[in-house]
Amino acid sequence: MTAEQELQSERDYLDHAHVCLKQSREQLRELAERARNRAGDELMVEWLEWRADQLRDANSSPLFFGRIDGPEPKPCYIGRRYVSDERDEPVVIDWRTDMASRFYRASPSNRMEVTLRRRFGFDGTVLTSFDDEPLTEDTVEAGLSRLVIAEIERSHYGPMRDIVATIQPDQDEIVRTELASTLIVQGGPGTGKTAVGLHRAAYLLYEHSRLRREGVLVVGPNDTFVRYISRVLPTLGESHVVHSSVDGLVADGKKPGADEPEVATLKGDARMAEVLRRAVWGGLALPAEDVVVRETSPYVRIPPYVVAELCEDLVARQVPLTRAREHLTERAVSYVRRNLEERGHALTDGEARRLIRAKSLRDLVSSVWPVVKPAQVLFTLLTDADALNRAADGVLTAEEQSLLLWPTIPASAGRARWSPADRFLIDEITGLMTPPDRYGHVVIDEAQDLSPIQLRSIMRRCLGSATLLGDMAQRTTPWAVGSWEAVAAHLGSTTDLVRLTTSFRVPREIIAVANALLPFIADDLPPTVSGRHVPGALVTVECEDVLAELVYVLRAAEQLPDSVGVVLDDRRFTAVRKHLAKAGIDTGLPHEDDADHKVSLVPVGLAKGLEFDHVVVLEPAEITAIGEDGLRLLYIALTRAISRLTVLHADPLPTQLNPGESRSPAHRMSV
Repeated sequence: MTAEQELQSERDYLDHAHVCLKQSREQLRELAERARNRAGDELMVEWLEWRADQLRDANSSPLFFGRIDGPEPKPCYIGRRYVSDERDEPVVIDWRTDMASRFYRASPSNRMEVTLRRRFGFDGTVLTSFDDEPLTEDTVEAGLSRLVIAEIERSHYGPMRDIVATIQPDQDEIVRTELASTLIVQGGPGTGKTAVGLHRAAYLLYEHSRLRREGVLVVGPNDTFVRYISRVLPTLGESHVVHSSVDGLVADGKKPGADEPEVATLKGDARMAEVLRRAVWGGLALPAEDVVVRETSPYVRIPPYVVAELCEDLVARQVPLTRAREHLTERAVSYVRRNLEERGHALTDGEARRLIRAKSLRDLVSSVWPVVKPAQVLFTLLTDADALNRAADGVLTAEEQSLLLWPTIPASAGRARWSPADRFLIDEITGLMTPPDRYGHVVIDEAQDLSPIQLRSIMRRCLGSATLLGDMAQRTTPWAVGSWEAVAAHLGSTTDLVRLTTSFRVPREIIAVANALLPFIADDLPPTVSGRHVPGALVTVECEDVLAELVYVLRAAEQLPDSVGVVLDDRRFTAVRKHLAKAGIDTGLPHEDDADHKVSLVPVGLAKGLEFDHVVVLEPAEITAIGEDGLRLLYIALTRAISRLTVLHADPLPTQLNPGESRSPAHRMSV
């Protein structure tokens, strides 16, 4: 068979898969309708409708992207979802199955019974090419397939895409790690750690049906990042997922206040959890005399020592206060009932239920644990030096306590402007009173930037295991824990640390420059190795008028289909946006709306995790001058590029940077 005939055969198979997909969906809907009319089949209806929803044919992505020959009598086609024919024979297998793992992991040294791996190239959803990799004893280990490279280098607009067609063996191993394991994934720029975390969530949802009931929570560093990644899991057919920024978990709908860095760092310290615990549980007040229950005949007295016994294990186990109040009420009713029975006066079940609402018992519970709002607890601590000292004595120094106290006291807790750090403290207090909604699995991206209190807040929402993603070289918050070992200590579960060190997205020419910064920002991390060589990927331009040169670069970029991200010092953002607007160049904040902007203007503080085909970094010296994290911010800025990086500067480049070839405007790179 000629190559053209083979290509046409694969196109015919793709058409067949689409027909089977439609038939399968119609059949599932019919089965769901029948089950709906039968009592007791609610779970079956839910599953059938979920499965039918997964088989929607929006024609927005190819039904398969690869094929393996060898393990089965017929070739196995690998796609984003399972498709079967009228005989229930597989037409396309889901990328998450065990069989599909061979597509990602088979190699000449470990063929896994695979004799041929085929990748398909598409223009939109039209199958245009294929690339074969025979796996035999004499096959030589090859680099990335040309179709993998083409997929990586395909122009990037709008939200992040899935990587099911390009997952590499080390990534696949992490994706398929069992649910019981909490993973910390350390990955350098372009290693795909975010995509790996999202695809692991999709894999776990596929493998464990209970996660579809419990849900998965994905937490990102900010709203821009969350919008960027939010479409990946839906494109993989998974909708039982909640996305949130870190601050979004505790947002109250009001404009937040601000803390000085040293105050925010202290508020994020793990010791604050003990201060808050004392403040909440320190309100326990046992009665000084007998509590008289007058709603029974005869009356029953509950001595203080009995109340103490009823509360003892609730305090020891730190049962959330709402539940502790309920337990104390139930135990008091049981005590009253036993007391009356010993005196020959048995209560009916109805009388016992009414006793739960008795005023004397409500007063008892309220006196032991007064009802107080979480914000009021924190308000008292931040405004009352004596209250703070009672809760923080032996935990925080006198200087630290003084740092926490507000210099100007708001009229009330309701009128206070809570800072982001305050909101997490309120969330900690709320967790001591009422458990939050919890999810079967939690994915935390850019976890290297979180404080201990933030980690506690997120993990309170986790029923089981979690996946934490990040790069310690990109740590940019003053309250960050500082190492993955320290992060693991705050998770409350056994963790495994895995590393991704090969970048398939950032060219080696760019990675080499970024790696020059590692000794200054994270000397304990190994340099990232790039799997791609892109000649001309990096150009630096020294010029007198950086903004004029920026306009030139962006005008030239208009001739190419690539997305462009201009990364700059946050303080320059407004002025540069106005300048570009006057020059007739439309820009947008990344993912600020539904429009896919050709040029995104990115404050370096929001650049983390984003990717663009072409990145222009303005004035590296201004970025490094931002503060003690300036070099880390520059490291982040330099590594946002998938194909090309242009560095524009009038000021001398930072001495730590070794950008290689430099050009003047008179010798501009042709584009």
